[in-house]
Amino acid sequence: MPKGCGRTRFTSGQPVPSRVEPPPGAAFRSDMPDAPIGQPSAAPAPRFEPDAGWVPADQRLLGLDRRTIVPTVTVFVLAMVMSVVLELIDANVAYNDVVGPGDVVELDGGVTFVPEAGWGFTSGVRAGNAPLSGSYPQSATVENGEATFTVQTAPFQGDAAKLLDQIEATSDALNRGRGARVTGQPSTITAEQGRQGTIARVAGPQTGGVIATFVFDGRGVEAEATGPSDIDPDTTAAILRMIRSIEYHGEGQR
Repeated sequence: MPKGCGRTRFTSGQPVPSRVEPPPGAAFRSDMPDAPIGQPSAAPAPRFEPDAGWVPADQRLLGLDRRTIVPTVTVFVLAMVMSVVLELIDANVAYNDVVGPGDVVELDGGVTFVPEAGWGFTSGVRAGNAPLSGSYPQSATVENGEATFTVQTAPFQGDAAKLLDQIEATSDALNRGRGARVTGQPSTITAEQGRQGTIARVAGPQTGGVIATFVFDGRGVEAEATGPSDIDPDTTAAILRMIRSIEYHGEGQR
């Protein structure tokens, strides 16, 4: 057999390949094991890939992510301050904008009324102090303790009695019969300007008051006063004075 050629051993009549001799000049290491025939090389072990929401154990407290505890508590405290603390402060702090003698409130469409001195503005604009938009608001509210007086205005076709009926029907629909309702028969009220309107008493589970309506040249005006059922006579007189002070000056005439 020629030198350098591979040799074949026979066992039980079957040829078995023997180790192949390396060619001349090739590096040979006797300590290198033969590679297993027909077996792939071992794959590397897979790396641990945690989910996006996985939190390490050292960053958890009672099962919660430590990083979210402080922001959550902060939001909860702010919610408590806004809903409870500020309400208590508002209930015990005097009004920042108190009605002075001679103040007149103007509404959209040239409607005005004289608020009672000493009451506090919660919304509305004094006559002569129009907003930057140039249009006065459609409503204004003044308060004195638990008594509230609000005047609203909007276009309306009809008379004062029809306006009162519409307000009553709308209020019943919105409150589903559980809010303040008109009680008794409406009567006529005359403003200082000589205009006549309609006035009626309103009563609720824990409140009482009056509602008055006027219609001036296609513009409806609603004045509503509410407060405790046992409101004092002085407050009642002040409410009637504010209702009678309602005037209409026409669009852009003031």
